[in-house]
Amino acid sequence: MQRRKALIAWIVGVGLIALVLAGVLVSAAITAAILVDRVPGGDAGLASTPALDGAYATMTWSLAALVVVAALGVSVPLIARRVSRRPSFR
Repeated sequence: MQRRKALIAWIVGVGLIALVLAGVLVSAAITAAILVDRVPGGDAGLASTPALDGAYATMTWSLAALVVVAALGVSVPLIARRVSRRPSFR
């Protein structure tokens, strides 16, 4: 029963972290979309501003973090399930 509660806590915690990272990613994408329209030549990739570069950097790290958190969030419960099904040799 203790393992089940720990697994549920893990899933809820990782899910919340993933939701926050998805919100950060969407927010940065919206910011970049707005800023790229305000920069002359920005839509063609010819010009940039520090704010636009910051939005792109935020999108980069938040996407990478979201992929890692999602991979860990899925793999840890699967590994825990597989380990719990193995016969113990005590």
